[in-house]
Amino acid sequence: MDTLMPKIIRKTSPYLRRPQASVTRMMRDVTIALLPVTVFAIWKFGWAAVVILLLSIISMLVTEYVYYQVVDKVNGETFKFKNKSFSLYNFSALTSGLIFGLTVPDSTPWYAIVMSGVLGIFLGKLIFGGLGQNVFNPAALARVLLVVNFTVASYEIDTVAGVTALGEISNNLFSSGVLENFSLIDLFTGIGIPGSIGEVSFFLILLGGIYLAVRTSFEVRIPLVYVGTVFVLASAVAIYKGLGIWYPMFHILSGGLIFGAIFMATDPVTSPITKPGRVYFAFALGVVTFFIRIFGSLPEGVVFAILIMNMFVSSFDYHKWTYSRFTKRQGVIFGIVILLTILVTIVGVSYVS
Repeated sequence: MDTLMPKIIRKTSPYLRRPQASVTRMMRDVTIALLPVTVFAIWKFGWAAVVILLLSIISMLVTEYVYYQVVDKVNGETFKFKNKSFSLYNFSALTSGLIFGLTVPDSTPWYAIVMSGVLGIFLGKLIFGGLGQNVFNPAALARVLLVVNFTVASYEIDTVAGVTALGEISNNLFSSGVLENFSLIDLFTGIGIPGSIGEVSFFLILLGGIYLAVRTSFEVRIPLVYVGTVFVLASAVAIYKGLGIWYPMFHILSGGLIFGAIFMATDPVTSPITKPGRVYFAFALGVVTFFIRIFGSLPEGVVFAILIMNMFVSSFDYHKWTYSRFTKRQGVIFGIVILLTILVTIVGVSYVS
C-alpha cells in the first residue's frame, strides 16, 4: 500500500509549475539575466538609475520584512532577526524590486517609486499569502500603481517614456515619419533612446532572455508567442494599410514589450501550468497589448495586459477544458481564433485614422 501513496514534495513554492526546480536558482538566474540591462541603465542614466533601483528594491524588501515580522508578532512568536518567511534568501523580493525599478523612467519622483513599491509587493503578493500564492505579478502591479496613482509619474511613464517611440507613433499610427527620430537600429541597441531605464535596449534584454532559456529558468513559449502575436497583428495591419516591414518591427523593438514578455509574463506563479495554457495566455497577452496600443488612450499596454491576464490564469488551467498537451481539436479551434483576431484587428484599424 505504501507504494501507492502519492509523493509529497517538500520545498519552497511554487510547487506545480516545475517540481524539480529551485525557486532560489530561478530567481538568481533572473537577477543575473538582468545584469547587462542594469549596467546599461546605470551607464546611460547615471546616478538617477542607481537611486531608482535602490529605492525600488529597498521599498519591496523592507515592506516584506516588516510584514512578516508583524505576522509573527500577531501569531505570538518571538522576534527573530532572520525571519523564516522573508524571501530575501531566495531572491524573490529582490528580483521583483529590480524588475520594477527597471521599468521606471529616470525622472520619476522618489516618493512615487517608494509608495508604488510598497503597495505593489503588499497588494500583489503579501496579502495573498506570499510567494507561490499571489495572483498578480508584484513588479507589474507596482508600475501600474505608479501610473494610475501619481499624476506626475504617470505623465512621465506613459507620456514621456512612452512617447519616446510608441507615444510618437500613437499621434499618427501609420506614419513612417517616426523612423526619422527613432531608427530601428537605435531601438535595437538602445543608444540615444529615451524611456524607462531598463526597457530601451532590445539587444541586452534579448541577451538576458537567451541566458534564461539556456538555463531553462523560464517558460520560453510565453515570450515567443507573446512577441510573435504582436508581430503577426502588426504585420496584418501593415499589409492592410500598405506599410512596410518597419511597422511590425517598430512595435516589437519599442516600448516595454520584450522586457515584459521575458521578465514579467514568464513569472511561474502568475502564469498557467499546462503547455497549451501558456500558449493561450501568451497569445491573449499579445492581443491585449496590441489592442491597447492601437485602440486605447495609452501608447504602451504591456503591464496592463499582464495584470489583466493574470486574473484569468486559473481559467486557462481549468480541468474541464485544459489538457497537458495540444489536441487536434484544440489546434483547429485555436487557429480559428487567430484568424478571427486578425480579422477583428483589420476591421478595427479601418475606422482608425
